[in-house]
Amino acid sequence: MRKTGLFISLFIALVFGSGCSLINLTESDQTALDSLREAGSDFSKIHPFDFYLYHPEKSGADRLCTQLGAQGFQIMVREGAIEGEWLCLATLNFPPSIEKLSELQDLFDQLVSQFGGEYDGWETVVVP
Repeated sequence: MRKTGLFISLFIALVFGSGCSLINLTESDQTALDSLREAGSDFSKIHPFDFYLYHPEKSGADRLCTQLGAQGFQIMVREGAIEGEWLCLATLNFPPSIEKLSELQDLFDQLVSQFGGEYDGWETVVVP
């Protein structure tokens, strides 16, 4: 995953490779959530989730972020860590749940299908 470090010592990151099936993604999400809970996170509390979407063109990343911003995400577009890629960083705060992550996966799949690009996964921090 291409990101800057977090000041919190423990974070959970999940990276999806392209071409994975939804079943594998759901299993990966559940594994990450299990690790988050084992690390002491309180799932009744709001967690900040960062979602990473990449596009080869700035205009494409702008379109992805515009769509997500209209749906309540905090958004930022910047150059990706790999030359020639643009990052749409979308942040949404919610209590962790596999249902919500699956719903968001469907949204990201739809947007990437419509505007191009790639969804590269999510991360959050432990909230005790």
